[in-house]
Amino acid sequence: MPDLRLFVTDVDRTLLTHDHALPSRVAGALSAMQDAGVRVILATARSPAGLRPYAERLRASDLAICFNGGWIGDVSTSTALSRQPIERRIALEVMQVAQAAGANPMWFGSSGIHVLDDSEPVAREARITSESLVVVSHVDELPGEPGKIMCVALAPSAGRAFDLLREQFGPRLSVSASHARLLEIGPPGVSKLTAVEAVASWLGIAREDCAAAGDAENDLGMLGWAGTAVTVENALPEVRKLASFVGSSCDSGGVADGIAWLMSRQTAQAEAF
Repeated sequence: MPDLRLFVTDVDRTLLTHDHALPSRVAGALSAMQDAGVRVILATARSPAGLRPYAERLRASDLAICFNGGWIGDVSTSTALSRQPIERRIALEVMQVAQAAGANPMWFGSSGIHVLDDSEPVAREARITSESLVVVSHVDELPGEPGKIMCVALAPSAGRAFDLLREQFGPRLSVSASHARLLEIGPPGVSKLTAVEAVASWLGIAREDCAAAGDAENDLGMLGWAGTAVTVENALPEVRKLASFVGSSCDSGGVADGIAWLMSRQTAQAEAF
């Protein structure tokens, strides 16, 4: 195994449990990895504000990937090194189509989350990240350009609505799921993969010296790019196929086992020389 220098990991349902708790053994494993000289980068669909509490606790706030790669920077200060929002014209179109399809779109901008109604699905997502939720009466009242639009659905019709959005906007925007009930829409050509490639280049780290962890569709690109991929038992089958190690469920802190496996390989390599 090449020298492990960078570990990039998804957050929700990878580091965190399904209830969005951070298991102590996961925090401990990441701390030990950092103490051993491995840089840890969090890569998430969350906004910088939604990631901040976990990033600060994990000593990983100075450089993080948010909005599925649309924003890269210091989440403690909200200072962006790279920011690529969705062009306003098409973002407004997405909101209108998603709302009509019953997909509950959420507009993530620099001033919090804006929605066209505060139905329970969107209110729940805002509570998860403790972000402000502003209801507007018309799409023209939505501010600026969003970092992403997240569509939320709990009803059985969600699949049909999401299929419609993929078909209509997939050729023009980045569209991927972070969960069965969450469809993430971002600017064209932006993904966790493109963000990780940029960060690794900035840090001067080769892909073979990088490892990555994730669980969902929006993680597939970066997991395929990294020299080594690990995951958790609750990950999608396509993710598990990419992984060299599959730990137990995120609810039991399974990614900590993946980190321990990575570090044991690192130790074994060092002892061989």
